[in-house]
Amino acid sequence: MPQNQQNLEKVYLALLSVIAWFTLIFQFYLHISSGAAPKAELITRFFSYFTIDSNLLVALCCTSILVIPKTRIGKFFATTSVKTAISIYILVVALIYNTVLRFLWELQGWSIVLNELLHVIVPFMFLLYWIYFVPKYELKWNNIWAWLVFPITYTIFVLVRGSQVDFYPYPFLNITKLGLEKVLLNCFAITLLFLLLFATFIFLGKRFSKKAGH
Repeated sequence: MPQNQQNLEKVYLALLSVIAWFTLIFQFYLHISSGAAPKAELITRFFSYFTIDSNLLVALCCTSILVIPKTRIGKFFATTSVKTAISIYILVVALIYNTVLRFLWELQGWSIVLNELLHVIVPFMFLLYWIYFVPKYELKWNNIWAWLVFPITYTIFVLVRGSQVDFYPYPFLNITKLGLEKVLLNCFAITLLFLLLFATFIFLGKRFSKKAGH
């Protein structure tokens, strides 16, 4: 990668890191201050949202590549496979929120700003990062199986915990209201969305690589 492009990538990563961390920390503060449940429960609930987890992965990825690139963590997040997986996770956040969840809640004040940052700005910026800075010739079809681990683990955690404490972060995962069969159908549909996006990103990555001469 040319030096000027490397410098541009660092500036972009720094900007995205600041935005992502600001959003997560401010959202955490508002969530903990809500008083909707005991603080320990609120902390667990905060990290039960796929939106939060995916934005956290974006923040960790950008910061690690920028600040600790030579460490094991930095090298892990710098891989094309990991950056592509995170791109897809955060894209799913944007797609599901803006097509299914956007009009379910009325937000006020800073919550409106943070909501747009979490569900629109950060996903869009990281997708642009993937398009312009991530080398795509390393992508392989068998990456899909590793990429599925995070969303499947997340879903199992949310459903098991929800059955114990009766809290589900998203209405389409609420077994209490929808029943197990309906929730499993929703999970199946979302899994298909992930698989479709996985395949699309790999296909596009290979096309980009051919045009670039790899």
